[in-house]
Amino acid sequence: MSKTKDGVPSVIHNSRINRRTLLASAAALGGAMLLPGQVFAQASTPKPGGTLRIVMPFNPAALDPMTGRNVPDFNALYALFDALIAFDPATLELKPMLAKDWTFTDPTTLVLNLIDGVKFHDGTPFNAEAVKFNLDRFMNDPRSNVKSDLVSVGSVTVTGPSQVTLKLKRPNYSLPTILTGRVGCIISPASIKAAADGNVDRNPVGTGPFKFAEWRDNDLIRVEKNPNYWQPGLPYLDGINFRIINEFNTAARTVTAGETDLALNMAAQQIATARRVQDLTAEANPSMIFFTLMMNFAKPPLNDIRVRQAMNYAINRTELNQVLMLGLGEPTSTMFPKDFWAVDAGTAQFYQHDPEKARKLLAEAGYPKGLEVETWSWPDQTSVQRLEVVGNQLEQVGIRLKVTPSPPQVVNQAFYIEGKGAMILNPQGGWLDPSQTYERLFGATGQFNAGKIEDPQFRKLLDATGTSADAGKRKEAFAALQRFVVEQALHLPLVTSAAMSIRNKKVKDFKYDRLHSPRFHRVWLDQTV
Repeated sequence: MSKTKDGVPSVIHNSRINRRTLLASAAALGGAMLLPGQVFAQASTPKPGGTLRIVMPFNPAALDPMTGRNVPDFNALYALFDALIAFDPATLELKPMLAKDWTFTDPTTLVLNLIDGVKFHDGTPFNAEAVKFNLDRFMNDPRSNVKSDLVSVGSVTVTGPSQVTLKLKRPNYSLPTILTGRVGCIISPASIKAAADGNVDRNPVGTGPFKFAEWRDNDLIRVEKNPNYWQPGLPYLDGINFRIINEFNTAARTVTAGETDLALNMAAQQIATARRVQDLTAEANPSMIFFTLMMNFAKPPLNDIRVRQAMNYAINRTELNQVLMLGLGEPTSTMFPKDFWAVDAGTAQFYQHDPEKARKLLAEAGYPKGLEVETWSWPDQTSVQRLEVVGNQLEQVGIRLKVTPSPPQVVNQAFYIEGKGAMILNPQGGWLDPSQTYERLFGATGQFNAGKIEDPQFRKLLDATGTSADAGKRKEAFAALQRFVVEQALHLPLVTSAAMSIRNKKVKDFKYDRLHSPRFHRVWLDQTV
């Protein structure tokens, strides 16, 4: 038995998996995820100052990483919060952040060593106690939407002023990757203890490069530079204004008109239009986001596998990619793009357009004349039109959608928490490790599993994906899991998306990564443009 530099006992094993080993694996896998020719340009001489004006089409449900649900929340979250572990936006290689290093001392023990001298925006210290407080809260708080991310964690122990040790219920070598997301974003414990019922949804206090200033629903989120940020010289910006405009075309036009500098979460139609404007940069980069209809498969009619499979056979995904994505996405029967390391080509295109087979399955399920399915949609014009196109395809085999458009926060409460309705069409994904995607969508505690049930075989297959740090073995395990989810038709995948943004030439060093999670630490404004 040896000791750490803090004098804490540390068990050493021959099978020890440390940060360097995991980084080597992540680099090999992450590099394969980039499409040929994708380059992130680096501007040379950053100039501090200025406020970046962003427009985005979605009002967050919360700015607490624990209680938010939607991918666009990360537009603001990574400005306010540092995660325990970061990743390179181009290669997705894991990098130190609030944790300066991490080591699996054995297959069920993960030790995180934290950086010293960091303070939260309220002046209180970031340390091991704060990390334990947050991880315990993420796992146990009744309001937590991220319990599934830490389902493999049994306990969190402070083993030094700047060290925490996570004891796992079972091996899970994907955990460092998971700690780059919501459960890695550390909030000031003092702010939570001071808030009524611990609710900091609208008053987030992190360690990030920007401090929260104000939030006007469906109008504006404003953040200001953190003058005491622990990374010297950063950020370059004085602040960021996140303007919220729910209609995509209107949002895009604010950049064209010079009212904003950067539009996030755009759709293919806005990219096509913006590319005609010489002074704008419109990008559609490879992405881990996909569009799917999430199903409540715990209750009729979608508890019948034949109905779920019929819906999958009714969809013409190639047509959807052309109509909805203008060819910028990929048709898929799963959740990952074809260049992703964990995707299995054998079942990626499992469901081909076959209306006759869809009708036969519906008849076998007792619906020879078809059926009506209660479906939620986000209320913006693009989302409604997207569901209309999908609905037209389903109607060809007798499946009629009864659609209720509502704001994301209303839909999330009604469908995912209260279990109302049968389906919802929205973007999903944006998680660095594929196990997170499966857990969030189909695990019994997953925040996007409306029915809160899971098949025992699903759990067995998912657990198998975390038992080894070897990329080849994980790929085999994910192939088996993918086949199960596809054959069981646990959702209705349509197309993968791209990370789409529009910006003017003043915005420098902006990188929209494959997870749709922009970081603004090094973004700067060139006032000479």
